[in-house]
Amino acid sequence: MKIIFLAFISLTLISLNTCDENPVNGDNIKPGRRDYVWTVDTLFMPFNSFTDITGTSPTNVWACGPGGDLDKTFYHYNGQSWNTDLIPRPISPLSVSSNSINFVWSCGLEGKIWKYCGNEWLEQYVYFANTDTLVVLQEIFAISENDIYAIGQYFVSNEDYWGLILHYNNSKWQDMTIPKIRTLFTEIGKDKVKDKLYLRGLTQQNLNENDYQLYEINGTTLNEIKSGSQNDDEFGNIFVLGSHIYFIIGYDFFKFNGNDFLKIGRLSDDPKFLHVGWGRNEKDIFLGMRDGIAHYNGDSTVYLYQTPNNVFVRAGIVFENEIFFIGRDSYGNNLMFHGKLN
Repeated sequence: MKIIFLAFISLTLISLNTCDENPVNGDNIKPGRRDYVWTVDTLFMPFNSFTDITGTSPTNVWACGPGGDLDKTFYHYNGQSWNTDLIPRPISPLSVSSNSINFVWSCGLEGKIWKYCGNEWLEQYVYFANTDTLVVLQEIFAISENDIYAIGQYFVSNEDYWGLILHYNNSKWQDMTIPKIRTLFTEIGKDKVKDKLYLRGLTQQNLNENDYQLYEINGTTLNEIKSGSQNDDEFGNIFVLGSHIYFIIGYDFFKFNGNDFLKIGRLSDDPKFLHVGWGRNEKDIFLGMRDGIAHYNGDSTVYLYQTPNNVFVRAGIVFENEIFFIGRDSYGNNLMFHGKLN
């Protein structure tokens, strides 16, 4: 089912995958445009909620979700429609990442890593800690065809778990040696200018409280650069603008200069902001909202697309003139939001 909307901008102010390598900061950057035409594709899948999206162009976009139907875990957008090949596979994917049209990587539950090689998905690697260990690979990040990271956690008992970082280099996967950290690594990105990786981890303190940690990887050394409580409205997160890594902490976004976090701007004051973002530069950032998609242009934040329902937009990708986001409504529909500059 497909619905098309003309772009609109809310009159009420509510005051991270990107494919643009242009400079992202400085006073010479113009505010991002807001005149998008929107298409929403509805995929009724009550037992599969999409968790990630990637792509190399607006005619080559992938989405995945762990789901209950093993033949509907991967969907591809070819520029016209979303399709799946209906081939059952023993994988419950949580993340998908690509850097070329014929090479797409995915990871998920049971420590499994799969690869799409232009015509089919094949299992490439399974991480085993021991026979009774549960392994969850939360995100995969393909920097190049021979430089890929997969992150997550492994459980050693009902209560103990440790963060896990896998690295693919020289055509093989290896466990990156790090200190035991009781966390679930959930996000990873690379600052290409600094040539450093950054990660976010989450630690559950009790049923109602999570702590977050932000890490910088310098070579093979993992350094914690900030931590806080998700219950204090901090919700520390990372996102990419061009070649740089930025951080969402609470409702603001920051740069890290190696010692301090420097505030760049206020993204939102709206409690419906989900503390996730994707963009092209510091004045062209799209925000995931509980009820749609908002946009920050350096001066103000307004809705680009808003619904009366909860759709929880938590993943997206930004191209030069087109943007894609995934959400889910309460009726079991995965909603694929596609915006094109008018």
